[in-house]
Formats: sequence, C-alpha cells, structure tokens
Amino acid sequence: MANSLPFQRTQTLINEIDEYLDKVSEASMVLEKTILHHIEEGNEGFIEDKLQQIFAIEARGDEARRSIATEMYSQMLMPDTRGDVLSLLEELDNVLDDSTHLVAAIAIERPELDIPIEFREMYIELTKETVEAAQYMVQAARAYFKAPHAVRDHVHKISFHETESTQITVRLGKAIYNSELSLERKRLLVDLAVRIRELASHANDVGDRTAIYAVKRSL
Repeated sequence: MANSLPFQRTQTLINEIDEYLDKVSEASMVLEKTILHHIEEGNEGFIEDKLQQIFAIEARGDEARRSIATEMYSQMLMPDTRGDVLSLLEELDNVLDDSTHLVAAIAIERPELDIPIEFREMYIELTKETVEAAQYMVQAARAYFKAPHAVRDHVHKISFHETESTQITVRLGKAIYNSELSLERKRLLVDLAVRIRELASHANDVGDRTAIYAVKRSL
C-alpha cells in the first residue's frame, strides 16, 4: 500500500493537470465564439458575457497551475520531469492569456473593430484555423502525460493550422490595404488579424516544446 502511494499521488496530479488543460481549451473556444459573434452579430451584451466567462476561466486556470506547482514540490512528484512540466504549464498559460487578452480587446475596441462584409469570411477562416491550432496544442500536452509517442502527430497538426492561419493573415492584410478604407481603419483591422494569428504561432511554439519534452521522456 505504501509503495502505491507515490503512484496514486502522481495520478491525482495528472488528473489536476488534465483539468487545467480543459481551461486552456475552453478559453480558446470562448475566444472563437466571441470573434464569430462580433463578426456576425455584434451584440454588446453577448460579448460582455464572454469577457466575464473568460476572466473566470483564466482565474481558475491560474489557481490550478499554482496548485499543481506547489503539489509537485511539496510531494516531490515527477522529480525527473518536474522542470519540463512546469515550463510546459507556463507556456500553456501564455496561450490562455492570449485568448483572454483578445476577448478583452474585442470588448473594449468593438466599435472600432467593425468588420466590413467583404473581409468577414477571411476573419472567420482565420479564427477557426487559429483555434484548431490551440486545440491540437492541448491534445499534444495531454499526450505528453498519457501517450508521449502520440505527441508528434498532434504537433504536425498544430503546424499545419498555424501555417494556414499565417497564409490567411497575409491574404487578408493585402485585401485590407488594397481597399478604400481609411489608413487608421486598415491598421486596426490588420492588427486584429495579426493578434489572432499570433495565438496560433504561440500554440505552435508550445507544440514544438512539447515534442522536445516528449523525446526527453523517452530517453
């Protein structure tokens, strides 16, 4: 029984990490709903509700991450991979923050970020590709703890969607700057596209790190 206790504590910790990953995943889904609603409906009350929702998700995520770190050190769990795990959680937290900051930006800047009809489809495509990258990032992180050999497949998918998001951003930026909008509007709209794409880029960075950590676990 005594010998099984460290294993049980490690399994409990992995379950807590799984719950934390749920929050990272939920944040990107809330971001997607916020952007799509902003493009298609623009209801201020809905966006404000999503802002409060993602603030709550971020708070629970931060609390869970701190709890996991404290438990890892106090219980001396996963000593061989502790540094990698804590680094991974910190990097995932940066992506969660990206989602939160984007929702907040849309809530604050909404009147200035009205998307002209001719660009809406590209913004929708960009958002979906970015959120796909974030979701595969979460799957890669889950695989690191449960099936490290599967990490590479998820990372490949992150890279694919990140590349797609970059290509859409370039096309969208060119279309915006070739339009008759004012220079200030052009800059605001392109900046929004770039900020959405950056989340996919950060997800890709996390995926690359996760792949390295998975290789280290197999050595």
